[in-house]
Amino acid sequence: MTLRLMGANPCVTLYDEAGGATAYASVWRVDWSLRGTGHALVLGTYDRIRIIGPDADLGAWLGEEFNRHIVSVSDGIPWSAPEHTLGEVEFTLDLATGFAAFADDVQVEITTPIERYLTRNDRYDLGGTPNILSTVWIPCLTGSITVAGARLSGEPKVDRAAPMSTAFIADAEVWCTADHPQK
Repeated sequence: MTLRLMGANPCVTLYDEAGGATAYASVWRVDWSLRGTGHALVLGTYDRIRIIGPDADLGAWLGEEFNRHIVSVSDGIPWSAPEHTLGEVEFTLDLATGFAAFADDVQVEITTPIERYLTRNDRYDLGGTPNILSTVWIPCLTGSITVAGARLSGEPKVDRAAPMSTAFIADAEVWCTADHPQK
């Protein structure tokens, strides 16, 4: 087993009234990784994929190795050659109230936690490569993405009974390669 990354990855996927994904944002706080530390914001829409962060190599690695394969977040929004923007990512996380990030002209907010789970998946498939993912997963009631001052359309899907949400905070996130073959 090889440790790949430790950090946090709050995400929000927005859906239209018909249930189709309209956009997603995945914001990384990398405390340690095989490619260094730092922040990156990955924004996906049907028009384009953007990666914003101060370290282009780290951002590209996060996008290519992780985001392009996390289909539960992209939910049908196709991966395409990302547009890279060098810039700082302001990352504010409060596990009691929520999360906010600002990068270039993008703002992401995920608020009102409804539960907290410790999760582990020993067979997380990232493009045919088996990984182990352990994280504290915190579904939230609200989430939004704003670009150039305009809020993107759609709302997160929330099931308060489960409780589950497509707006969530993943903290204490650890990714490792798995030694066992994918099944």
